[in-house]
Amino acid sequence: MRISELADLTGVSVATIKYYVREGLLSPGRKLSERLADYDDRHVRRLRLLRVLRDVGAVPVGALKALVDATQDRSATVHDMFGKACDALRVETAVPASRDDHTRALADQIVDQAGWTKVRPDAPERDHLADIIKVILDSGLSTDPEGAAAYLPLVDAIAAYELDQIDAGQDRETMMEQMVLGQVVLGEFLLCLRRLAHEHHSALRFAERR
Repeated sequence: MRISELADLTGVSVATIKYYVREGLLSPGRKLSERLADYDDRHVRRLRLLRVLRDVGAVPVGALKALVDATQDRSATVHDMFGKACDALRVETAVPASRDDHTRALADQIVDQAGWTKVRPDAPERDHLADIIKVILDSGLSTDPEGAAAYLPLVDAIAAYELDQIDAGQDRETMMEQMVLGQVVLGEFLLCLRRLAHEHHSALRFAERR
């Protein structure tokens, strides 16, 4: 298909497609002439993935490049590839980087309590967890970060379920796409469900409270 047809099919503008090709996020089409190239289903699949990551996850271009690089590193195991993808999807949040030795130790304690022995010691999410714990302690929220045990089996079950949905018999790029879409789209899905559940349980507990 021509680039205009690719744009119509994916909802991504021609200018954006050309930008993705220049940035190495999308492979060039098969050259037919000096000004014409042919695109196929692989380009459709990649563009749809990029669109979801940009529109739903607001993933910056630098992170998108890191995801592509992780897919192309054939020396890395699939597990290592997923780890690089998680790091790439890590976006800046409003939570300040205010961790200290105590909150970092609490974060490590929670990871140990969950039995997640395969988490890298230097995984960026450990530091992010410590930052969140620091905010909880400083703000006076009633939630006790040391009492996270109630959350751990639920989160563990969700993560295990999501990873089980990835077919190990597929090619690396397809596996990466499924993992990344799960991180971004299902993350938003779970957050939405949690907010709906909060509204429901708030009504059950506090609807008559003045």
